[in-house]
Amino acid sequence: MIKDKEISMKFHPRAFAAFGSDLVTNDSVALTELVKNCYDAFAYNVSVVFGSDTQVGAYIEIADDGLGMTQEVVKTAWAMIATPYKKNHPYVERNGKRRMVSGNKGLGRFSAARLSRKMIIRTFNEKDICFSAFIDWDAFENAESIEDCKVFLEESVQSKFLQDLSGYFPTEDQRDHEVQSGTIIRLYELNTVWDKSKIELLKSSLSRLMSPFDKVDDFSISLLPENPKDKSIIKIEPHKFIKNPVYCIKGDVDCFGKITWNYKYAPKGNVVNRKKGEIKWEEASKGFDRPIKIVEDNEQAKPYSCGPFSFEIRAWDLDSDSVGEIHEVYNVQKKEIRQTISRYKGVSVYRDNVLVLPKSDVSKDWLGIDVRRISAIGKRLSTSQMVGILSITQKDNPELKDTTDREKLVDTEEYKQFCRATEAVIGVLENNRNIDRKQNTPIKYPTLTDLLSPLSPSALESKIELMIKGGSSSEEILDTIHEYSADTEKSLNELNDRLVYYGQSATVGSVSIVIMHEIRTGMTVIKRFLNKIKGKKELFDAKTIEYFEDAENSHARLLDVADRFAPLIRKGLYEEKNTVNVLEAANNSVRLISAKKEAKNVSFEIEIDPAATANMHTGELQTIFINLLDNACYWLQTIEGEKKIKIQMTADSKEKFEVRVSDNGPGVQTDEKEKIFNPGITAKLGGIGMGLVIVTELLHKHNDTIRLEAPGDIGGATFVFTLT
Repeated sequence: MIKDKEISMKFHPRAFAAFGSDLVTNDSVALTELVKNCYDAFAYNVSVVFGSDTQVGAYIEIADDGLGMTQEVVKTAWAMIATPYKKNHPYVERNGKRRMVSGNKGLGRFSAARLSRKMIIRTFNEKDICFSAFIDWDAFENAESIEDCKVFLEESVQSKFLQDLSGYFPTEDQRDHEVQSGTIIRLYELNTVWDKSKIELLKSSLSRLMSPFDKVDDFSISLLPENPKDKSIIKIEPHKFIKNPVYCIKGDVDCFGKITWNYKYAPKGNVVNRKKGEIKWEEASKGFDRPIKIVEDNEQAKPYSCGPFSFEIRAWDLDSDSVGEIHEVYNVQKKEIRQTISRYKGVSVYRDNVLVLPKSDVSKDWLGIDVRRISAIGKRLSTSQMVGILSITQKDNPELKDTTDREKLVDTEEYKQFCRATEAVIGVLENNRNIDRKQNTPIKYPTLTDLLSPLSPSALESKIELMIKGGSSSEEILDTIHEYSADTEKSLNELNDRLVYYGQSATVGSVSIVIMHEIRTGMTVIKRFLNKIKGKKELFDAKTIEYFEDAENSHARLLDVADRFAPLIRKGLYEEKNTVNVLEAANNSVRLISAKKEAKNVSFEIEIDPAATANMHTGELQTIFINLLDNACYWLQTIEGEKKIKIQMTADSKEKFEVRVSDNGPGVQTDEKEKIFNPGITAKLGGIGMGLVIVTELLHKHNDTIRLEAPGDIGGATFVFTLT
């Protein structure tokens, strides 16, 4: 028999632990949440104080000169679990200025339960009296019901409170605003000991709370160390070299997902190179998956719905030479350089100028940047090399929501789009960085011993042994290891540049054999089926007949491709004498490229002597043409209006002639003319930088050459190669 037809939901007092202590991942995040509440109270200054007295022992105080709280706010907001107060009051006003609040779940303040067992709040708002509120978290957890959890209020002396509050802001810049209201929170009976290492973690967390790029004139955070005799104030602010990165990309993503970017290369603080460009959402939507994602011609990216946002990502090289340059220019210790970048490292999300993600080391690589980098160390950036800011707003990006534990954003379609757009921006930054890092000098080919000797750990071992004997600290030893790691990475990158072409060429050869076999086997099966039903065409309707004929044509085309390129994987190819008709190879290459989506709306013009021949295999010449045409088609998609590619043949000498492949695209910048022929260098989003390397190598085998002319014959770029 049912005793109660309705049962009301109730909270057990242990919910305070779940909402606060258990949901916040570490103590630094918990304390940062309380400081963030000071920002939401429109504070100009916040001081975090570590102290100790005979009555309560060690304590933490968070003092701010914000608007303070009224008794009604404590009752309806502070004392209410998951209050909608901030959601219903999305901004706060003071002296004619407006500030968007940073959270709306109504749970952040309960992070105090993680830090201490007791808490006193002293506060004054000009619309109410000055009062104190006492909270005992242990009593809450041990209570039988939520109704037994009480916050006790007591009136305080306003003048005494304001005098005490002023003492937390002793510096001249903090006194720009007269202290007329505010709050002091004291946490005591602390749950953990705050040693030097924990305070360093707190500094890192607090430093990320406000954007390190945008100067926030009306909000500052200061930290007083645990020793009460040491009154030196540690102001949480970035070092000046953070404002002057070697590599920087910034821009905006509009409401349609189009990315507009500006890139700057400024070694030693001197701007050497600037670039700008746009990426349409159809291109950006592939993100980091671009090189491997297969998209059908009729497949479209989902319409962009994340909303507009801005971005700025700054990056540095951290090998010993690069760190030395920063040290010389900005007079900052090498150790501090790595520590400072580490404090802000990765890509951070700020909503209305307040940190949303990441809150701790657990989520600093929320985009998977470091995991992706493993397959291309040196060419891709790590989170330890970059400081990035993505600026969103509650108004423009309402579907980018925090998870309850404050460590992630909710995995919505808008969040996925947000990630993809950001990944595309990082790809552009990496491509341009790789180009600027390359020197305009011929590639040298040292012995393997020369290449591998810098990677020997013997020098590191000797140095660390001497440091241990000399009593160096663990931090100094760790810094030496970091320096060795950065130098090793630089050497590996140089080694990679030497070997990547040969490794990929060998791999392509092996894989090509398998692919050719599979194509031929698959085509045999398909042809068997086509022959089987060919005699029954009269039973088909007109549309089915059209599909059948398309299938036959496609089958013939695939076999033709296999026949033309199969000889390229034959071991003795270069010992044979082959001749190819240049016009026929050009026409076949245009036909193959025209099937690609990037070639739509591109017009091709060919001016080649029908009788012209070259001493190479047809597959080789088509490989050269296809690589050049593929590049041209890619860049033509970035311009509006007519898109043209022109292929011409001109006489060079009696033995050689030149082929000119021109387009009317954006062209190639002057400083990139030589670099684009190096392995791994590409400005194509998601490219691997091997196309022109392969073309150069194929021509070189026949004592032929290739060069770039920019501006080209029809306004864009012209690649000119010789044929014998």
